[in-house]
Amino acid sequence: MSIYDLSDPLLLQIFQFLDHRDVCLALRQTCQQWYRLSYDFTLWQRLRFSGFSQLRNEHFLPLLRYYGDSIQEIDISGCKGIDALGFNAISEHCKSLRKLNLSDTYIAGEAFLKICEECPKIKELNIFDCQFISYKVLSSIPTCLQGLRKLSMLNRLDPLQYVLNRSSVISVYQSLIKNCKELVELDCKASDFVEDDIFSDGIANLHSLNLSHCTGVSDDGIQSIAVSCSALRHLNISHTYISNRGMEVISRCCKYLTHLDVSDCRNVTDIGVCMVAHNCHELRHLDVHGESWMALRPHSTGNITDVTLKVLASWCPSLEYLDTTGCWGVTDDGVRAITTACKNLQHLEVRGCLSISDQSLLSLADNSRELRSLNISECVKVTSAGLNLLVTKCTKLQFLKAETCHYLANLRFSCQVQHSVGCSCSQLPAKDVRGSSFTGQIFPKTLERHFQCIDEAGTSSGGFQALCRPQVEKCKITPCVLSHLDLSFCSNIADDAIQQVASFCQQLKHLSLMGCYLVTDKGIGHIAKHCKLLEHLNLSCSRTQRSKLTDQTLSELAGLCHSLKHLNLYNGVCFSEKGIGQLMNRCWSLRELCLTTGTRTKLDAEVICRAIMSARGDCIGKIQAEMDCQQRWPLLPASPRVATMERNILFKFPRKSSM
Repeated sequence: MSIYDLSDPLLLQIFQFLDHRDVCLALRQTCQQWYRLSYDFTLWQRLRFSGFSQLRNEHFLPLLRYYGDSIQEIDISGCKGIDALGFNAISEHCKSLRKLNLSDTYIAGEAFLKICEECPKIKELNIFDCQFISYKVLSSIPTCLQGLRKLSMLNRLDPLQYVLNRSSVISVYQSLIKNCKELVELDCKASDFVEDDIFSDGIANLHSLNLSHCTGVSDDGIQSIAVSCSALRHLNISHTYISNRGMEVISRCCKYLTHLDVSDCRNVTDIGVCMVAHNCHELRHLDVHGESWMALRPHSTGNITDVTLKVLASWCPSLEYLDTTGCWGVTDDGVRAITTACKNLQHLEVRGCLSISDQSLLSLADNSRELRSLNISECVKVTSAGLNLLVTKCTKLQFLKAETCHYLANLRFSCQVQHSVGCSCSQLPAKDVRGSSFTGQIFPKTLERHFQCIDEAGTSSGGFQALCRPQVEKCKITPCVLSHLDLSFCSNIADDAIQQVASFCQQLKHLSLMGCYLVTDKGIGHIAKHCKLLEHLNLSCSRTQRSKLTDQTLSELAGLCHSLKHLNLYNGVCFSEKGIGQLMNRCWSLRELCLTTGTRTKLDAEVICRAIMSARGDCIGKIQAEMDCQQRWPLLPASPRVATMERNILFKFPRKSSM
């Protein structure tokens, strides 16, 4: 039995997972049956063209006229090619519309008002960053859309206009929020109009509220919201001036809170978050991150320490998501408390927490078997041995970011152990300031015939020394599900580590080796050979580094990585026009290519553009950055080579269909 033997209803269920471009370009060219099914009304109930900048009225209007009565959802966010004619067609043909996303479009107030009047069944509306919709037009929403449940809006007002009309602006938005009786989700992030007075009457049924970057909201406004919205589940007040006083009101009134985001709230400390943790026992998602130390700030902006993490461990055992990026007060003790108590932890970000070491990874490996995403970037004490153990035991890990971890070198992901490895945190030595190399062995020699042991802990400033030999009762090799791996600027990563990653992580879709200047064509060859699903690959480097990658890398990628969509080669100095042309002719799926042109890179912008256009036809080349070496380093002697302008160019082109 083949797919062509399936019934029409079953095929339509499968085809619903395809976007409209695949329906038009792929299904209709397969066979007569699929061509006929591609016009079925069930496939066109949801028109999703988000970010499709090339969408025009001539493409959009026929769909509305033919399928208008059955269309229930339209998403044209970012489609700036649609004008008043297209917006008026929505109100004319789509009377059964339930969801409408117009964010970042040029819709005018009159067209929006007409949509509200003609499409009264709309339940979800997104008008985020629609600059031509004035605040006066929004007053019609409660009257026309009485069943509205989700609303997302951003209005940036002219400062002078806001000062002169402040009372009327506040009145309009206050009435809007008060009269939308069915509203359960409200997103007002970064809106200029949001002040405490807006929420004076409250929103009784509200379950989700996003006030991110709304600097006009104070503790008094939060008090009005918390008192009237006792059913609130999701609250985002990041990048505001809320203090511990506001957090205390939230903890008393919003006891059913499950998601809380107070990231970069510099007035919120351990005291405020601990009060929430004491009273909101259903909390599953908590974001308290500040800015990481790599953001060139003189001090950390995260006020959270191990005190908060230990309270969370005691009162919020259902915690699944925790982000403490840039919180220098978070150490191994806090992470150990969280991992021990919160067995359902799935996402952890400790980026820039400088005290995090292998002890945290060991605790995660032993306790957090549900872990799916981990960010340990800029945790400079983390070593290869800790990461090896983590990936070995956390078999559900899909996303791993380990940027700027310079002690990562000897990665060994080649075996999966289901039994707990017999080592404890007490066996982790104190920091060795000399950075000596240690050799440790995790598995006994009797198991060497079954799998390759982790035989080297790598150079470390605080890593494992002679990991003990455990009593392994049961070993089982299981496939690795890691799909996103970021090793950017891990300066000791070389071909041997890349070979291990390629052999073990064959499900990789996103891989970043930015700044890993020790990696050569040999390492990328292993990636191309084993990682057949790879879609995004970053091989760029900084201008102070010299990449060792050549046209051989491009040849390997072109011949083996048939799913590759995005390739970043910024500051690659050993690539030629021939290699780029070969890549374009053989890598059918490639849609974005980042290149640096100039004398230093031996690539001429005009020649490269001609080569790409001859292979792909029309393309869009956008200059991302221009650098004049003589202006950047004025002390260098003036010469034609040094003074040459360098350009970072991002090429975008449609996917070329293979014959």
